Amino acid sequence: MSLPDPGPTEFRESPHNGRWTRDEPPATLRERVHLGFLTARGWGLFATGVVALAGAWLLGRRELMTIALFLILTPLLAAFLLRYGRSPITVTRTFNPSVAVTDSGLRVRLRITHRGRSPGILPLSDTLPQDFGHGPEFTYPSRTAVVQGGVSSSHYEYRLRLASRGIYPIGPIKAQVTDPFGLATRPAALDKPSALVAMPQIESLEPGGLPGERGAHGQASSNRQLTPDSFDVMTRDYRDGDSVRRIHWPATARRGSVMVRQEDYRATPRAVIVLDRSRAAFLPHGVGSETGLEIPQYTSAPKHSTQRFEWALQGALGIGAYLSHSGFGIEMIDHQARPVNQVSASGSDDGAEVFGGSHAVEDMQGALAALGLEDPPSRHVSESALTTALKTRLRTHGDRLVLLLGDVSPATADAWIDSVGGRRKVAVMCVVHRPEQAQPVITRFRQAGWSAVAVSPRTSLAEAWNDLSRQS
Repeated sequence: MSLPDPGPTEFRESPHNGRWTRDEPPATLRERVHLGFLTARGWGLFATGVVALAGAWLLGRRELMTIALFLILTPLLAAFLLRYGRSPITVTRTFNPSVAVTDSGLRVRLRITHRGRSPGILPLSDTLPQDFGHGPEFTYPSRTAVVQGGVSSSHYEYRLRLASRGIYPIGPIKAQVTDPFGLATRPAALDKPSALVAMPQIESLEPGGLPGERGAHGQASSNRQLTPDSFDVMTRDYRDGDSVRRIHWPATARRGSVMVRQEDYRATPRAVIVLDRSRAAFLPHGVGSETGLEIPQYTSAPKHSTQRFEWALQGALGIGAYLSHSGFGIEMIDHQARPVNQVSASGSDDGAEVFGGSHAVEDMQGALAALGLEDPPSRHVSESALTTALKTRLRTHGDRLVLLLGDVSPATADAWIDSVGGRRKVAVMCVVHRPEQAQPVITRFRQAGWSAVAVSPRTSLAEAWNDLSRQS
């Protein structure tokens, strides 16, 4: 087994400003007119052939014309085969861990192999997002290359740290490939970009009461926390066809007759988390009105975000993780009542609307990784869809509703209250720059019987959640 090449081990870190730059324009005339498909040797051979062809035409020598055509066509044929021929080099790129978390490091491992004739010494470089600058450079084959069964393999490794969430394109490996005679050359991508998902971190919340758990006299409500396996066991008389495994032996002993279990399963309580993704809530005056961020979307155009939206997204994730550990199934939707797992480019393949089970938190992290702001539809369509969705999702008295909002006007607050109705187990967080200016809106929410608080990006999630929990 070969060891990693000690060359490309620098630690590359993406900046926090999320600014993307453009490629530099070609610097030389040769690059501008695309004359780089032949090497100096190839162009020399081509020029010699042109001179020989001119001499053959002037002197009338047919044998000289044959040599001239050979000199002209050889480098062109080499360039053609190099352009459309298949590369014998194979690249395998893996990430450890396979999915990254923001502000934590990961290792990128490369395995480059080829079969057959050696391609010679190749300078290679891996392509990173432009925020990172130039990618790591190394030479193939490495000093620790292993040849086995006619296959040569080299291993390389470098590290990355991603400062913001999103789907980053890592790769392809680029090389300047030449033909065996050194006549033609071309830049080649040896593989395709690999998608690296950077998930947001989770801010843990301390165990405590839930907003709306306390009644009018301050006593905690008697609401039971149920899990997907919660059930009440009742018994009935044995009937023909009942399985022996369903016999309830303690009840049989007490009653003196065979009794069997009759299990009354109860539905898992739901928590619906609404994350407002409208530009009007977090970019009220358009891009440039406040510090903007860009969330990479692999090969698509990045999505916009702001510090306030990042706080709201972190809040939705932290609260969702807390409620999931408390036994709730989590439904996370946006301001148009669409499940974030279906509208996010990093959502799971199944597009499940409910996050539940042992992997609920990881699934929420993945779904929120590539989420960004968007332009809202017409107000009437949005309110109608949201009202219908909330009535469908909030089925029982034990369900919860958490709203993560941005700038909210009194009219918008009234629209939210009308959409949800008179439910007490509603918690609202308004992420604004100046929380004191949002107090009229917070008062309206509280008058409706909801728990509400205004926060800024400098407020900790634990502090805001505790404030909500203290409200009756």
